[in-house]
Amino acid sequence: MDIAEVLKNTSPELFLPDLKATDKESALSELVAGLTAGMDIKNPDTILQMLQSRESLGSTAVGPGIAFPHGRTLAVQRLTILMARSTAGVDFDSEDGEPTHLFFVLIAPPQDLGHQYIKSLATLIDTVQEASLREKLMAADDYEAFCAALRGE
Repeated sequence: MDIAEVLKNTSPELFLPDLKATDKESALSELVAGLTAGMDIKNPDTILQMLQSRESLGSTAVGPGIAFPHGRTLAVQRLTILMARSTAGVDFDSEDGEPTHLFFVLIAPPQDLGHQYIKSLATLIDTVQEASLREKLMAADDYEAFCAALRGE
């Protein structure tokens, strides 16, 4: 799967250019609020609880400066990806102990034909490994520039 295919599951409404949260709990709440603002979700508490449960298994902040909160829930009908950025950084219990600046939230229904959820997660993780790309993502002016950087443009 290529990054262009992954980006079909997001939109400008699902981009938060500057998270205000400074800790994991408030960041998860802000990310879920961003999801509900960008989609028709009837029960955001379900998504928040699912993400909190996933984080209790181990932080999805795999570093350097990146987190991939994710999970499956009946609260959504299709794979949805929210992208967010924090200039100040969030204490997200990352493996390296450093602040997290980039967030890619993947929410999928339990029935995921073709395993798009797992493939998208793997593609995003592979794509953002380059430090130069992470710098471009942090400097992007808006959603379009952020996506262009991900696509390598």
